[in-house]
Order: sequence, then C-alpha cells, then structure tokens
Amino acid sequence: MAVRAGFDIHDELVHLDLYPGQRRLRVTADPGVPGYEQGFNVWFYWDGDVLGRHEREFLGVEVGNIEYLTDADLAALEQLDLPRIDVPEAGLQDVTVADALRWAKAHFPSRLPQPAPRR
Repeated sequence: MAVRAGFDIHDELVHLDLYPGQRRLRVTADPGVPGYEQGFNVWFYWDGDVLGRHEREFLGVEVGNIEYLTDADLAALEQLDLPRIDVPEAGLQDVTVADALRWAKAHFPSRLPQPAPRR
C-alpha cells in the first residue's frame, strides 16, 4: 500500500513530505548510502524519535533548487528502502520517491533568473 505524500513548493525549493499534516520530529541526516556524498542542495528528513532508537523512518526530502537535483541524488533515493507513494495533487500513484522528484523536476521549473534573449 502506498503512502500518501505531498509537495510543498516555495520558489525553487521543493519539499516532498511523506506524511503531510502529521506532527513528527523531523531531523536531517545523511542517508547512509555507500559512495553517495550528499550535496548542499538536498536534505533527507527522518523521524527523530526513531533515529534515537538507532533505526530509521524516512519522512521526506527537500531540494533547495529542483533544477540542481542530480542523477546521483536520485540514485541514492533508489537505494534506500523507502515506501512507494501517492501524490494525488500531482496525479501520481504508487510511485517511488525518486520518480516523484523526477516528475517535480519536469513540472516545477526553477524560478532562477534566466538570461535575457539575444537580439
């Protein structure tokens, strides 16, 4: 059964929350994927109470600028044992977290200033 998730968009920042509306202690931590170096643009959120028991429960991911989401970031997400998700407002059902972010990258263009067209 897929988990209901939702996007929060603020300018170019994209947050994918796996449990929208649930009050939980959300903390950032390295995803623990061998060979993956977490960059400045992606934050992985875990349940802080569960981390305190030396276990992990993934709560979401935030991308500072969706345009800079890399293939390595997506590959790291694919290596984690994450639930499949539904994102109703995006029309996504039973997809991976990585696939939801791929969709976001294609549908939420960056709002960074674009170069002026040449004349």
